[in-house]
Amino acid sequence: MKIALPLLSKDLVSDHFGHSKMFLIAETEGDKIVNVNYYDAPKHEFGSFPVWLISMNVNVLLCKGLGHKAVEILNSKNVEVFPGVTENNPIDAINTYLAGKVEKSDAFCSGGDSCH
Repeated sequence: MKIALPLLSKDLVSDHFGHSKMFLIAETEGDKIVNVNYYDAPKHEFGSFPVWLISMNVNVLLCKGLGHKAVEILNSKNVEVFPGVTENNPIDAINTYLAGKVEKSDAFCSGGDSCH
């Protein structure tokens, strides 16, 4: 399984999906992380982040907050979205998810700069 997180730096989860500077994509087997890669975020245009994650064959997106349209695009390609992550460290966030301690939430944004 491939799990993605939007980041501000290699060790800091972004508060908002659309403000990400980079992405971590981890490959997992069972409850173990087996590979981690960091990628610069693509140019931010409408739909560019979700489309890029889909092209990277991501199965799960963990994040703090994101807009409804991004969720719709990701869900349309069977990417599960888990907003509302509380951890700042991306590896901690993935391990919490793998331990079954992350639930789906309604931590969506309405857009604009006032989301977070």
